[in-house]
This record gives sequence, C-alpha cells and structure tokens, in this order.
Amino acid sequence: YEFMSEEVREDDMEAGRESEGGATSPATPQMKKPFLDRILDFFPASFQFIFLALCVFLFFGCHNYLQESISRVPAFEGLGSILGYLEVVGVMVCSYFERASVGDTERHVPVLSYAQLTFCLLGSSYLSTVGLNYINYPTKVVFRSCKLIPTMAVAYFAYNERFSLVQNVSAIAVVSGLIFFGYADMTADTKVSTPFGMSLQAASVVCDAFLPNLQSALFKRGASRLEVTYYTNLYVFFIMTLMGGGSGHIAGAYNFVVSQPSGGLSLLLYTIVAYVAISFHMKVVEKFGSVVAVLVGNARKAGTIALSFLLFPKPFSVLYVFGTVLVLGGLTATAYEKDLRKRQEKQSTGHGEDTEVLLHERKNERDQVSVVRSPRSSFSG
Repeated sequence: YEFMSEEVREDDMEAGRESEGGATSPATPQMKKPFLDRILDFFPASFQFIFLALCVFLFFGCHNYLQESISRVPAFEGLGSILGYLEVVGVMVCSYFERASVGDTERHVPVLSYAQLTFCLLGSSYLSTVGLNYINYPTKVVFRSCKLIPTMAVAYFAYNERFSLVQNVSAIAVVSGLIFFGYADMTADTKVSTPFGMSLQAASVVCDAFLPNLQSALFKRGASRLEVTYYTNLYVFFIMTLMGGGSGHIAGAYNFVVSQPSGGLSLLLYTIVAYVAISFHMKVVEKFGSVVAVLVGNARKAGTIALSFLLFPKPFSVLYVFGTVLVLGGLTATAYEKDLRKRQEKQSTGHGEDTEVLLHERKNERDQVSVVRSPRSSFSG
C-alpha cells in the first residue's frame, strides 16, 4: 500500500492543484473535491496539521499492531504473504470507490504500460510480507524505510547521476543504521532475524527503488494518481491470486478464518486500516509538502519500533536505538536537502521568467518612445 513515494505523490498533487487553478488536465477533467478536503477547509492550517498527524499516528499504529499480532499467531505461521495480498485487495477496492466518488472513471494509459510497475509492486509487497516470517518486526520497519540506498544506486549506475555531500553522508548513516540493526538481531540470545529474511526485505526495497520513475512515466502520459493506484493493484491482485491459489496460502488463510473468527475480524480490520492510514499520510504530503510528511513518517516509525518492543517483548539492545537514530536522521536530512534544492530551482526558474518578461516590457517601452520621438520616421522612406 505504500508503493507511491512522497516525491511522486507530491508532484502529482501539485499538478492537480494547478489544474484546479484553471488549467485543464486531460487525466482529471472536472473532478469533484474529496469529502475530507471539504471538511478540512473549514479549519485553519495548524488544526489541519495536528488532525492529520494524529490520524497518521493512530491508523498506522493500529495497522502495525495488527500486522505484528497476526503474524505471531501460530495458526497463521507461514502465511505472511496473505497480509500483502489483503493490502492489495484493500487498496484496489477503496481506490475504485474513491475514483467513482470524484468522477475519475476513465483509463488513459494502455494496459501493457502497467506491466513493469505491476511486477515491481508485486515484488515489493510479496517479498516484504513473506520476509516478515523470518525477521524481527522493528528490523523490517527499518529495512522498509531504506529505499534511499537502492534508489541512489540505480540513479548512479543507470543514469550516471552524482549526489551532494548531504546525500552521501545520509546514505552512509542509513547503511550504518542497518548494520547496527542486523548485528543486534544476529547476536541476540535468541536470533530474531535470519539472513534469508533480511535478504527478502532487501530485495523488496530494491523493487521499491524502481517505482518512482515508473509512476512518473505513467503520470506524464496522462494517468491520474487514482488511476495508477487502482489498475496497478488490480493487476497485482490477479497475479497474487494465482500465486496464492497455487501455493495453498489462500486456502490456509480460509482455514485460519474458519477456525478463528476473531482472526478473520483482525484481517478485515487490517485491510481497511491499511488504506485509511496511507490516505491520511498522502493528505499530509498534499497539504504540507514532502519534508513535513517525512518528519511525521519518521516520528511515526520511531514510535512503531518503540511500541513493538513494549507490546511484543523481544531481545533489546542499545544498538537498536543507535540504528534508528542513524536511519531516520539520514532520511530526514535527505528529504530536507531535496526540498531545499527544489525550492531553489523554482526560485531560479521564476526569476528567469520574470527577467524575460521585464526585458520584453522594456523593449516595448523603448519602441513606443522611439515612435513618439520621431512620428515621421515610419514615413521617411
């Protein structure tokens, strides 16, 4: 459900705001304003931020609690992929109704154009939830936060992109934090993570690294955020249904629900809460920008890690604290530096446009003055 990066979501929402301001967008013609936006518009920005941040903490806290508690049930052992499957189902169904509510009902991109994005999202969701069977939950949270590393690697090797000092230092901090978490897990009295589980999480994050560029390509071709969300999850749903049916995981989940009705209720709540949580997070991105969203998200992840140790006792090490500070600190610094660079680019672009307009106006003034000074010049021939 977290397949859209903050940068891609913010760019898409900025485009949406521009279209609302007067420009016509082919992907979102005359779409209705969401109900939550109409309610929030009655309140000042400070109240909106507090409300949205609290909702992010509340619903993500419930989501993470349900995810870890369900994965710890003995009867659910080995069925971690079902959690990813339910997230896909929840996003698919809810995004369908959200599209209908705002009038975004047409598909603007061919089906085959979603192939690459579909398989990357499939790898991200499936590998992450399967890996939960073999890894400590706080370590899983930290690994899922580290898309920065493979993203920088892809940009460097595929596009020969160079990075600033802040980005390089942040990457070193993130890698160091991961090493601290992995070392603490592997040296505990009872090993709570395995190399196989860490490898699955790492592969999941690598799939994540390709998502922003693939999403941006679809947006440039006229697809809206809701269209990309719905159709990508729809195709992933079909593939995961075939995989789950063949592996027996869907049948195992059905037997789990039949034998433990309370477990079935937990799965239903998990499916709904996942979509509500990411929807509130996207509202923070839309209204307050990616840096604020990263700060809120990092604070939420730190709280998730702390609550995981409190509610589900497990071996603890001070290395977890150092690792969390390094990873979340590096991600925050990168987000701030990226936002600052984008602001500077916008200002320089704006100044350039203003200069061109000013020069054009001055040229017109000179032409008018020349005509006034020599009214016969045009007839001098």
